[in-house]
Amino acid sequence: MLTKWMVALVGLALCSSSVQAAEDSPPPHKGAFHPALVIPLPDDFAPPPPPEDHEGRKGWFENAFGAIDKNGDGLISKEEMMAAWRERREDHGGEEHSDEPGEGFGSLSADDEELSDLPEPPPCGEDLRSRELTPQEENYPCSGSESVGNLIYRTVCNMDPYKSEAISLPFERAADCFGLEAIRGSGITFEIIEESTGTSVFNTADGKAAFETLVLTGGPSGTKVYRINLLSGDSSDASLTIRFIDHPVF
Repeated sequence: MLTKWMVALVGLALCSSSVQAAEDSPPPHKGAFHPALVIPLPDDFAPPPPPEDHEGRKGWFENAFGAIDKNGDGLISKEEMMAAWRERREDHGGEEHSDEPGEGFGSLSADDEELSDLPEPPPCGEDLRSRELTPQEENYPCSGSESVGNLIYRTVCNMDPYKSEAISLPFERAADCFGLEAIRGSGITFEIIEESTGTSVFNTADGKAAFETLVLTGGPSGTKVYRINLLSGDSSDASLTIRFIDHPVF
């Protein structure tokens, strides 16, 4: 769960029509990764007062937090956050709006227009799990960044024990240039967590832009393990192949 202070510390971006709480922050240094949590507000929620109105902005923040904190306990739970996303989608007739921060995924379906050309993943099993430990291609360039490294696939399926697959990053290694390589089925949602803490670093509710710009790094003195967890699928054979590039930190 997220307390008000925790939300402030991670740089909460509360989206109304075109509002981000980080609007007054200086630009990050090149290569820095600054996580931000995007929380949807109702379309009719008033924009915040100007930066110089400190008291007004404090009150606005309290009201915005309260719009998501339905039970008033001073915490935003995962359930309350997901409910806020569902309400926003319902307000827009169930449509996703990929031009707004944090949106663009919802649940995934092989029938989605942007995904309909993707192939189906191979069947999950120990053979596939073993094959995916080897890079699909070496010295592979990412079209969206300066990354060049090993092209890696990870396939998760809606069946045990293949609902979760690991990404292991040694010291001074990183993973980025994430994308979807293959999909089967519909109603698919997934998350990526840091294994040692259970902290979510990505969830489909965060949206397409957050996925494509996700950066994972190894531990300061050893290997750090992340896990891709398939959370839902409308059929037992629903599955998803995620691709990314594993490369030295630069």
